Amino acid sequence: MCNLCKPKRVRIKDGRTVLLRRPEMKDVRQLADYINSLVDEQARIQICKRVKLADERKWLKDALKKIKENKAHVLVAELDGKIVSVTNLTKGKDRCSHVAEYGISVMKGYRRLGIATAISKRIIEIGKKDRTIKLISLDVHAPNKGAIRMYKKLGFRKVARLPKRIMYKGKLIDDIVMDLKR
Repeated sequence: MCNLCKPKRVRIKDGRTVLLRRPEMKDVRQLADYINSLVDEQARIQICKRVKLADERKWLKDALKKIKENKAHVLVAELDGKIVSVTNLTKGKDRCSHVAEYGISVMKGYRRLGIATAISKRIIEIGKKDRTIKLISLDVHAPNKGAIRMYKKLGFRKVARLPKRIMYKGKLIDDIVMDLKR
């Protein structure tokens, strides 16, 4: 395991310490509960239907395989023994193999504590050390101003606005594409 992929403890705004680490198969039930909590609150994530444990197990097996094959980097943030955030960089294929798609989510009740910034900095640090990644790209819902501010602070720049690309709570909203060059 690379040095950057080793577990790391980071202090957050309220003084507690969050553990940033790779996911493991033993996390599958917690990860299913985590994603379902985001779906239930209609968080601004791509998934909008609850997942079954078997589906999450399949996703996690695939994610761990991609990590092993150096096709993705995935981290979870654990606070007081509970997974409260997940982030990933997933590399593209073929002519886009130099581009990594970035994704992040934080569980309700754990936002605005600095967890998103801490785990994002860590995954970006890993992405920058991965010599095959030349560009990190993300999509964000245009009304999500807090996320956009954080991404800008992390060095991302807006490269496109795709009108009415996302259906969210029955309304079509714009999708913003942001990139971070290595």
